[in-house]
Amino acid sequence: MVDSWKSKSWYNLVSPKFLGEIKIAEIPASDEDHLMNRIIALPLKEVTHDISHMYTTVRLRVEGIKDKNAYTKFIGHSASREYLSTLGRRNRDVLRVVYTGVSKDGVKLTVKMVVVTAVPCSTPQRKAVRNAALAELKRIIAETRFGDFIQGVLYNKINPQIHNLVKKIVPIYRVELYKTELFEVFDETAVIELDRTKKEREAAVAKDAEAEKPAEGAVATETVAAAPATDEKAAEPTPA
Repeated sequence: MVDSWKSKSWYNLVSPKFLGEIKIAEIPASDEDHLMNRIIALPLKEVTHDISHMYTTVRLRVEGIKDKNAYTKFIGHSASREYLSTLGRRNRDVLRVVYTGVSKDGVKLTVKMVVVTAVPCSTPQRKAVRNAALAELKRIIAETRFGDFIQGVLYNKINPQIHNLVKKIVPIYRVELYKTELFEVFDETAVIELDRTKKEREAAVAKDAEAEKPAEGAVATETVAAAPATDEKAAEPTPA
């Protein structure tokens, strides 16, 4: 395992333009071909440095590599199950809305939303709230460019627009656009979890360092077998 890590190169992961096009992490790969089109999943707070985004995961796909920089495109996000479970309480109704549409600039995506009422609702009220929320979501997507829409979702700018509309029907506790998925077709579906990659790297480095230590009590003489030679090179982040 140690040797495989030594053979890898490290690339700077760069966020999409609408998220600042900044370096957000380093990821290993044996070569560029193995990194192209790979999916990276990481907490949104690693991009925004906002602790309130710790329950949101973004998914990025590597779409270009230049000078050890891996440039990415946004392909989706999701809120954690733990966060979503806090929204449902007694005397509240949780209404789910799923919509697949096309943005103003022609990007097809699926959005999953929950509308949580502050009071129990009748069947006609639930239907009216769901229909109103869906109609507003359709309008916003159709009139907004993809990057601006995703920014609005991640920074909670779209939620209030839908909230202000449906609260005229019944009192609303919260509107949450908890998942987005970009419509795309790829053979490569493997996901690199950055938190897991970091742990594996640290474990490999620790194992390498331990292997280089002489055995306790060993004596370096001509009659004792020499310790194995060491390499001179240093060892190198949904309910539907």
